[in-house]
Amino acid sequence: MSQLDLANAVETPSRHISFLETGRSKPSRAMITRLAAALGIPLRERNVMLRAAGFADLYADHALSDDQMELLRQAVGRLIAAHEPFPSFVIDRQWNVLDANGPGCDILRLVESKFPFDRSRGTFNMIDALFGPGGFRDYIDNWENYARQYIQRLHREAATDRELREQLDRIRNHSDLPKDWWAFDFEYTAFPMLPIEMRINGDKLTFFTVVSAISLPTDALAQDLRVETMFPADDATEGKFQPAVH
Repeated sequence: MSQLDLANAVETPSRHISFLETGRSKPSRAMITRLAAALGIPLRERNVMLRAAGFADLYADHALSDDQMELLRQAVGRLIAAHEPFPSFVIDRQWNVLDANGPGCDILRLVESKFPFDRSRGTFNMIDALFGPGGFRDYIDNWENYARQYIQRLHREAATDRELREQLDRIRNHSDLPKDWWAFDFEYTAFPMLPIEMRINGDKLTFFTVVSAISLPTDALAQDLRVETMFPADDATEGKFQPAVH
């Protein structure tokens, strides 16, 4: 975005944007929030900007277990429950699984010997389970293609998240992963649906996954939460999840 485009987006002269960039002027609290909104900066990072300018945080940052998040917990709980009999997961910005419906828990149990899931603590990390030995790659037929797309998604999410960058660096060190996977692809276009082919107990199951964001414009946690839902991509997969009719 050019300086002029940014100035137009926040309805201020480009000269003022220039003064802010060079430090000749200091931004007001309102200007910081307008700039952050125009640039699409996550709420958690907007708090960082405000602190850097000498202001207090504007956006709350709760844990999902906090009392203030009761309505949000109920909402995401109902959302993943409504997706049964197919798997669905609640995931935070570091891809920790905070909750899952019944079929989602069944998927997580495939790797529980190496990656145990504790719903009360959100200790299951989807990135580690996907890339680490003894994880999901043993069950994913198209793992290489799926993992490549996943890495490009992580590159973009990690651009504004130090902890996620550390996770990306950690899995990069797995010696059995091709080194050329880790190059940032500037021309990559994320698919709105990510196909995944799994083989479980001899059955081939084909899904596409959809990641949905939570819209709550005043809380950093809510913006960080995603609901990942798995949909059957063919009749055979759908039939495996439907109860038998007697």
